[in-house]
Amino acid sequence: MAKKKEEWLTEAAPDETWNSTDNAWYQQAMQTAQALLDRPAFSYDPAADPLYRTAKDQYLRQGRRAMEDVLGRTASLTGGYASSYAQTQASQAYDDQLTRLSALLPDYYDRARAAYDRETAALRDELGTAIGLYDKDYQVWLDRQSARERQTEADRKAEQWERQFSEDHDRWAAEFAQAAERWAAQQAASEASLAHSDQANARSYAYRMAMLALQQGLSVSDALLETAGIDKAYAESIRQYYYNLHH
Repeated sequence: MAKKKEEWLTEAAPDETWNSTDNAWYQQAMQTAQALLDRPAFSYDPAADPLYRTAKDQYLRQGRRAMEDVLGRTASLTGGYASSYAQTQASQAYDDQLTRLSALLPDYYDRARAAYDRETAALRDELGTAIGLYDKDYQVWLDRQSARERQTEADRKAEQWERQFSEDHDRWAAEFAQAAERWAAQQAASEASLAHSDQANARSYAYRMAMLALQQGLSVSDALLETAGIDKAYAESIRQYYYNLHH
């Protein structure tokens, strides 16, 4: 039989504190954010582009062949002697190939830039995914904490009522005084439980507010980070990334 949500939430007692550094998505987000921060600005060096080098070799070969063809044709017409005119024509044929190669340079630049932009976008998507999955894990932990608190409160109330109905009613006056004491204890216990529940709610609200500020590139106070349960180093990496993104 499938378990109810309340059963799997309370089946195992969750940790009392949330340790972000033990979360795999926290580590992934930190590494990806750092990779984006360390990523150098785009620059293009044709000599380092294997596609451009291949094209360059091809055009140089074609240039040499064109030059050799011109010299060969001229030599066959002049009895094997090369003239200055023939050398000029051969050099022009070689230069034509280099001109064609130069005309292709903007296209290779655009290809390299597009590849760089795709890599950057992939890293941003990876960071967004890691942050989303980290948030999901954290919200599951908060849900389990809340469910545990609700279950503890329900058990406490059941025990209190069981004790109340098992009391000896022979002496009404004495029992009345005892009932008043139990009522006061119940109120105190309820107030303490509500305060603990409010603390969990406050932590959830603080977490959402802190993440909203960080994603705007804004600094978040240590007090808010502590209330939200967010590691300071993690918060600073996320803030720096979004700050650089918007500026």
